[in-house]
Amino acid sequence: MRTVENADMKIADMKIADMKIADKEITDKGIADKRSAYKEIKLIAVDMDGTLVDDEKRIPEENLRALEACAAKGIEIVPATGRTVQGVPKELKALPGVRYGITVNGAVVADLKENRVISSCRLPAGLAVQVMTMARDCGDDVMYDAYVDGVGYTSECFYGRFPQFIQSEALVRLLMSARQAVPDHIAWIRENASYVDKINMFFRDQDARERMRERLGQMPELLVSSSLSCNLEINAAGADKGGALIRLADFLGIARESTMAFGDGENDLSMIRQAGLGVAMANGVPAVKEAAEYVTLSNEEAGVAAAIRRFVLK
Repeated sequence: MRTVENADMKIADMKIADMKIADKEITDKGIADKRSAYKEIKLIAVDMDGTLVDDEKRIPEENLRALEACAAKGIEIVPATGRTVQGVPKELKALPGVRYGITVNGAVVADLKENRVISSCRLPAGLAVQVMTMARDCGDDVMYDAYVDGVGYTSECFYGRFPQFIQSEALVRLLMSARQAVPDHIAWIRENASYVDKINMFFRDQDARERMRERLGQMPELLVSSSLSCNLEINAAGADKGGALIRLADFLGIARESTMAFGDGENDLSMIRQAGLGVAMANGVPAVKEAAEYVTLSNEEAGVAAAIRRFVLK
């Protein structure tokens, strides 16, 4: 298994360390003008949760206006998320520069306007059933579900339990709205699915989470990442946001050096490393901030807009 946190990727030398939160400025460290080091940005890939949206799962108006200005310059705006296509906010899809999406952690690259898949890297249903059966039989309190063709499926016994695993009411509402409850979702997948986009697992105990991660680590056909301290996200090996970014850029005829990516979580790490300019949020996990070439303000402070103004709208 190749885990995101252990991916052997080259980290760019230039790092941003100093941040002036009080006056909403971010300064470079030891670089006179970092902007000159990059090609013209032609594609911006932006994570959703913890990045573009605030903690109430709303897109700050400042971020929307910055993306709108980028679209006016002909820049491709690409949602890059662990969510399905259905989970991409409507106001983001409505922006003129948003046509393509990197979804379910890179398992599916989609044309959002034509509702078609450009590329995919998904789990065979049999393997997904095996993984979910491991969770069911592990003896720990684990809640698990799966995305199939852009729809989340969970068992009826799990549907009302999200508040037991997740503290944020806004996140609970989001997760519940993205799932359909069936009597037994393992049986449903076995009988109805050929492939699974992604499996999600939620834990109340960190030791249980680490035990499961260790077990999954023995399966080379899986890629395990995380976007929350209480979850694991299981994709097919080769399905990550970084690889999806490069495939989409190639599809559009855009050089890697002309791409920009924003993220905060472990599942964003490959994308931050692959992009021509990787930008971490101030609220990001340490590994993402270490890998990024720039650290912007937090998701609560419209950090996406701040970095876009600095590097793109100049």
